[in-house]
Amino acid sequence: MPDWDGRGLPPVARARVERYAASGLKTSLMSVPSAVGAEVAGFTAIGEVMGCVVQQVGWTGTGIFADDQVKLISGMLRQGYSTALDRLAQEATALGADGVLGIGFTVTSLDGVMEEFVALGTAVRAETKQRPRRLFTTDLPGQDVGKLMQAGWVPVRLAVGIAGRAQYDYNMQYQTTTWAGNTEVDAPTRVVTEVRAAARAEFARAIRDAGADGGIVSGMTLRTWPVQEVAMAGIASVTGTAIARFHTGRAAPTSALKILPLNRS
Repeated sequence: MPDWDGRGLPPVARARVERYAASGLKTSLMSVPSAVGAEVAGFTAIGEVMGCVVQQVGWTGTGIFADDQVKLISGMLRQGYSTALDRLAQEATALGADGVLGIGFTVTSLDGVMEEFVALGTAVRAETKQRPRRLFTTDLPGQDVGKLMQAGWVPVRLAVGIAGRAQYDYNMQYQTTTWAGNTEVDAPTRVVTEVRAAARAEFARAIRDAGADGGIVSGMTLRTWPVQEVAMAGIASVTGTAIARFHTGRAAPTSALKILPLNRS
């Protein structure tokens, strides 16, 4: 394998792009409804694209404070998602795409020390005279993108917000005993509330940084774990698509069409 300094596309990805270009093969990860919806919106699938990275978790020892540990893990997640998405975008650009639809993320633990981040999606090209000025990315399927565009909105960029918190409270060990009864446990309540709010705030910042007008949340995750019965740590994530308005027109249909119109008017 050729030497690679970590910048740009990995050699394997470059070779895959070259094979696509040489063969003229067009592949897609979209379902039939998604592909039809993308076509109605003026997009044609030109190939599946992928971005991946393997990272060390960043903390493999002991004796570290819970808050420092959760910051390391959330930072690793943030960097992993960003790198995988960036490499997916580079591959789509190399294919001559205008956007990537239906992006999905998977995170796989490798021996409990490393994490593999994979972003998969379908690169599409606009079959119109007016094409996007820059590549857009979204986790929305083709039919949803079509409805968005009918309503005067366009996807801009896939946005991710991640936050981590830890809270020490020595009363926690007494609030979680059998004899405590059905009582609120203070530390977990604070952690869950704060970490979800912080993840949503980071998601909102990502939308503003993209120059978008709004965002559609498509997924939220929460992971919590106790620390020596006297603390609670948690990491939350919010994923979705930043969207921008390009015109004010008729509203998108509120339900899927039962009959597909054959005319293009």
